[in-house]
Amino acid sequence: MSFNIQNSTKVSHVQPFLNNFFASSILKKFLMLLTKKGKQIKADKLLKAVFLRISLKRQSPFFTLILAVNNVKPIIEVRSVRRRGKTFQVPFPIKVSRQISLSIKTILKTALNGKNIEERLAEELIGSSLGKSNSFKLTSNLHKLGFQNRLSTNYRWF
Repeated sequence: MSFNIQNSTKVSHVQPFLNNFFASSILKKFLMLLTKKGKQIKADKLLKAVFLRISLKRQSPFFTLILAVNNVKPIIEVRSVRRRGKTFQVPFPIKVSRQISLSIKTILKTALNGKNIEERLAEELIGSSLGKSNSFKLTSNLHKLGFQNRLSTNYRWF
């Protein structure tokens, strides 16, 4: 059986960035966590306005969102474990899906504290993608706490 080169070199169209499974799942989760009291249309308009503000600052909104989520993603979480009458702060590794949801929650929590939500969320996403935002500082403080308490890892139960 011979190999036909002409049949195997079909030019496939490049899929748009939004059709990427990872990007679309992050975008869907971001929209779900942005939705309050079932008002998804309002959250959708807010997200479109935030993406417009990011694009006016000459940055790609989708890449900024993905980079912000990846920069803020915590690798570990610190839980309180009680052993022998003492409470220890024990670092636990977490799954990727939980990492993504925690990073989105951290970004939204730090951005949605004041007025002008669109501006604050756009600034938080840009700052998180550059590693200069409050949510990035919260994640780095969490990692420092886990590093300081790494001696307590023998109290994990897995």
